[in-house]
Amino acid sequence: MRSQLTRSVFRRILSNEGLTFCCPTQRALRIRQRHVQYDIFRKPQHRSMFGFSAKPERKPKSPDIAPGYEKMCDLGNMQRIGARPPSPEELHTALRSFLLYKKKRIESINELQASHVLRTIKYLRDVKTSADQYLLETLTIKYCISVQKIQPKGNNENNRAVVKAIYEIFLDRNQIFSDHDQIDRVTVYDLIHLFSLTGNTTLAKELALHFFDFAPGSTALAWKAWKRILLGFSAEKNELQVVAAANDAESLGFPFGEDFHSIMTTFFATQNNVFETKKWYARKIKGGRPTKRALQSILWFSSQNNELDWCKQCFRQVIDEGPSKSQWDIVLQWAGGALGKGVEDVERMINVMKQRQDATGSSIHPDIHTINGLVGMAMSRGDPYLAERYVALGRKHGILPDAKTYLLQMSYRVDAGDLSGAQACYTALQAEEVAEDKDLPVINKYIRALCGKPNNYDNIVTILSDLEGRKTHLETDTVTAVAMMFMKRDEIQDVFDILQTNVYHYTVEERARIGNAFISFCLDRTVSNARAWESYQIIRQLFDETGTDDRTKLMNEFFERGRSDMACYVFGHMRQHVLSSRRPTLETYIQCFEGIARCEDSESLEMVHNMFKMDSNMEPSTKLYNSLMLAYSSIGDGSRALDFWEDITNSEEGPSYRSLEIVFRACEVKPFGGQQAKEIWDKMRRMEIEITREVFIGYVGALAGRNRFEEPRDLIDKAEKELGIKPDMMTIGVFYNAIPSQGRKDIVEEWAKGNFPDQWAELEKVGQTEHEEGHRLFNIKRDFKA
Repeated sequence: MRSQLTRSVFRRILSNEGLTFCCPTQRALRIRQRHVQYDIFRKPQHRSMFGFSAKPERKPKSPDIAPGYEKMCDLGNMQRIGARPPSPEELHTALRSFLLYKKKRIESINELQASHVLRTIKYLRDVKTSADQYLLETLTIKYCISVQKIQPKGNNENNRAVVKAIYEIFLDRNQIFSDHDQIDRVTVYDLIHLFSLTGNTTLAKELALHFFDFAPGSTALAWKAWKRILLGFSAEKNELQVVAAANDAESLGFPFGEDFHSIMTTFFATQNNVFETKKWYARKIKGGRPTKRALQSILWFSSQNNELDWCKQCFRQVIDEGPSKSQWDIVLQWAGGALGKGVEDVERMINVMKQRQDATGSSIHPDIHTINGLVGMAMSRGDPYLAERYVALGRKHGILPDAKTYLLQMSYRVDAGDLSGAQACYTALQAEEVAEDKDLPVINKYIRALCGKPNNYDNIVTILSDLEGRKTHLETDTVTAVAMMFMKRDEIQDVFDILQTNVYHYTVEERARIGNAFISFCLDRTVSNARAWESYQIIRQLFDETGTDDRTKLMNEFFERGRSDMACYVFGHMRQHVLSSRRPTLETYIQCFEGIARCEDSESLEMVHNMFKMDSNMEPSTKLYNSLMLAYSSIGDGSRALDFWEDITNSEEGPSYRSLEIVFRACEVKPFGGQQAKEIWDKMRRMEIEITREVFIGYVGALAGRNRFEEPRDLIDKAEKELGIKPDMMTIGVFYNAIPSQGRKDIVEEWAKGNFPDQWAELEKVGQTEHEEGHRLFNIKRDFKA
């Protein structure tokens, strides 16, 4: 859906308003209407020497969302929050617009888009118009069938579910498997095609047997459908069903032609089944010869299974029978690859090829497809130099490179690190026609390589501008690489533009990869606070699906950077989220209070504590009270902190050892807190609670914090004998730092040097910092956790 947040950010930029990083109040966290205030002291307007007006400001790009997709997303969002969905008529219009858009662009429906299509189809499935006709028309369903033929890469579970839903609609409307089938054979074939593509070939076979007559003289569509079944079982790697379908095909009179032979040979070759591959390849082909695909498969199979001698026999037989042009191309690849012949030997074979004729008596000449095949073979061996020699061989024979040649060259030059050579290929490619955007994978690869090297900015921007003019979308990893490049250059508007035009066409997993890149960028301590904040803003506005765990990481990162204001913005955005799954959990509150304690931010503490009070879904726990004690102790409000100690002692859960450490810290900062600390300590001793080193150090700090020297001194002197705790550097350091006056600190220093010289020596290595008030503190850090 269209991002209002993005537009609001750009309005601020365009209206000369910078992003402020101050900690928000509750009022600031509410959604409010912005009123732009113009500077009354405007600079006078100037005209250039020739009187032309200034160049208009660059406007941010709108989100590139397929027509109708936003409305289908609204259906899911409304169902998720229990609100009224769009009307069926709107949804049907949206679905049809989306399918026509995909059909026109010959573009697949990815996994995320398929989930919304599936939800919309199910919602509209039984809806009827006032004329008692189904709102979801058969024509719309056929559009969906047409688009589904282009399957996306990777997971296609939702696409499979869409095909199944279409099939069930035909069943419910008695259009198939009924007394009077109302569906045409072309649509049946399309369903068979889809089922074979999406892993449900068994149902495809059932449809084929029911609808098609496989008697001699039946239509070519019937045999075409059965080939889809063979290919479907092959894709599923179901050997038993492949063999069964092949046997059924022959029993139905399906001739064992070139395609049949190619499918069976290729399947067993890819399974590395030596016996079956040889068996099916050796079978006599009715009215034909092994196809290019079959020869390619046995060439690969032989190299993988050490069957080069058998492969040599097969290719010798092809040569003796007079190979066709397509077979000659594979023979040359076999010679250059499996036999290891050099370029000169391959050239001699090309000369022989020119002198011979194929089985029909036609002369054969190599063409650019021959050269491209050899280049591809060299690339498979990881030899870019050999690939270049084959391109030169083609030029020698008057065969000029085509679009595919330039793409192959770009690919292996990028792999070899020759980016200037790849740029030359890209420039030459601009004069070539490329069908169905087949150049995009290589161009994406080239862009990523450019992003990985310095001083390529101009080339990258030029290529991106070319692709934008073609209205194509970049691959996920390419968008990530380009966006990170823009982030490092502080070109935030360019980051938004490239994301706005691409991210709405990706799956959940692909979006997550881009979002994770921005999270990693934000977590990188070498990145400035301003850039980290910009990265977070992008995550918040364009990757709304980011989970609470990742948002909590970002919150903690800003706390670690000492920016409690930014961290509380992150927390506030979680707190405001419309979806409960994106809102803070009790653990999030705890970590937020811990971060506020580290930053000692009283304003943030008041704001977040008030949020917690108003959150009816949160139930306080000992850990939560610990974090509140810690936060209020950090700002010197020991009295308020000890109120939470009372809550802990009165709770069913009771205090933990962490509670004891923190309550002594609260007593340390509270006026006259030493007396309450002694009461807690005495109660612990009476109850024979085991004293840990951390609790002991906390009690020392609580006594010393009230400017007492004798009591903590005596406690430390007797600690090893009575408690089994030998004072360490931290014990002496807390004693020294907690006691307020410098005069008392000097007494502690004199005592420690005489009684604990080793521990004092360690402290001196840590070093001291002198504060404005004139007292000195050791640079030791007490790490409190709730």
